[in-house]
Amino acid sequence: MKRLFLLTLPLIALSLYGVGCDAFKPDETAPTGGVVTLIGQVLNDQTNNPVPGAFVTVKPQNLLVEADEEGRYRIDVEIDSTMDVQVFAEKEGFAEQSVTVLALAGREVDVPTLRIVQLLEDEPISGLASNILLLQQSASSIGVKESGSQEVAKITFQVADSLGRPVILDNTTLVHFSLGVQPGGGEFIFPENAPTDNNGLATVNLSSGTKAGIVQIVAEADVDGRTIRSLPVAVAIHGGLPDQDHFSIGPARFNFPGLNTFGLTNTISVIVGDKYSNPVKPGTSVSFSTTHGIIEGAAQTDDTGRGSVALISANPVPPDGIALITAVTADENQQDVVGQTPVIFSGVPVITVSPAEAKLDQTYTLTVADQNGNPLSEGTVISVKAEGTKVKAVGNTSVILDDSAFLGGNAYENVLRGPGITEFTFVVVPDLTLDEEGSPEIESVTIKVSGPNGTLEIVLTSAGEASARTEGATIERLGHGVIRARASDY
Repeated sequence: MKRLFLLTLPLIALSLYGVGCDAFKPDETAPTGGVVTLIGQVLNDQTNNPVPGAFVTVKPQNLLVEADEEGRYRIDVEIDSTMDVQVFAEKEGFAEQSVTVLALAGREVDVPTLRIVQLLEDEPISGLASNILLLQQSASSIGVKESGSQEVAKITFQVADSLGRPVILDNTTLVHFSLGVQPGGGEFIFPENAPTDNNGLATVNLSSGTKAGIVQIVAEADVDGRTIRSLPVAVAIHGGLPDQDHFSIGPARFNFPGLNTFGLTNTISVIVGDKYSNPVKPGTSVSFSTTHGIIEGAAQTDDTGRGSVALISANPVPPDGIALITAVTADENQQDVVGQTPVIFSGVPVITVSPAEAKLDQTYTLTVADQNGNPLSEGTVISVKAEGTKVKAVGNTSVILDDSAFLGGNAYENVLRGPGITEFTFVVVPDLTLDEEGSPEIESVTIKVSGPNGTLEIVLTSAGEASARTEGATIERLGHGVIRARASDY
């Protein structure tokens, strides 16, 4: 049995050999030559747009075809056998590009897109001038003469045809320049006329004068009996260096409740002008200092010559409530330009009233201030109310304080005080218009102060007693029927 198996193996091998030879024998009837169709497109490498009219060459057959309006082409190539062919694309003004593809007879072969690089741009064309536009300028603002700022700006206009194409030299246009709105400080332009170049460009220079303001550059041209024009407000002329006579400083509030409360802010502002009464150039620095509290160190002016910093209530607090703020900058002669303003750091409400009891037909004198005798802050409300039968209070019974003021100086004694500010009067009188039984009789008088500095409310009775309704407040009798009430510092 074993010998039979060994004899069989050679026979199987011989059989497989015969089958294999038949399987790998070339098919003499398969096509090796014929026509292959190449299909493709030529694009501009920079723009990805079709390149119409590009020439496509197939080598080694040296067949030539022209691409259609979409850059596409189709070409039939006769080949003897399956082979590699090279496809070239070219056009005047472009670099040649090629690709190799495998050509199989009887097939349509998609050739990879040929992207050719443009070497020369098309010659520009344009119609006649139709409009003028502001293209660019070297600066949006310049300074007045001798300000230390740039004093000249270059403004470029572009003249275009009705399709928006810049006019070329063949259609060059003479542009006339003039000034429209202007400050009138001697500013001027040069040149007054300029022809456009091959890109439709015409440039004019503006030189500043001695006054700040806006400048309108007028560009116009005459084309075939009609005028085209552009009127942009192109440049702002800013002011020069600070001038002492045109330097102003002031607070948002002359009085703020910063004596007993820390961290409150009060804006301190400056307005800085030059010797021509114009705002100084933007970015002019002004430094600040204060005798009391804390203040931001510097500010830079804006287009209107304004700058501001924050005054912050903090130690040291002024013993009499008056702080002096100083602002400093420099003029064209390198001399200090200085401004000062006082500010009241006001404290808690203090009420002094006489007489100290509720009476009919009695004139009361009332003083409302802080512990330093300074007025309370703007917005403080002072009210007086009489209670009893057929009675009412008349006079300064409902008052709202305005901001404080200084007269003739920056010191404590220059603070404006007196009637309507720190001193008031009122009278409790019968009110026969009330529909009540009985005769006029007063029971109490209530005086209340409330506002940014805090609240203080006291009551006077007909029995001559005085009490405070505000927590932490104290009342002191000064003699001669006078009492003084003070709110708590905390």
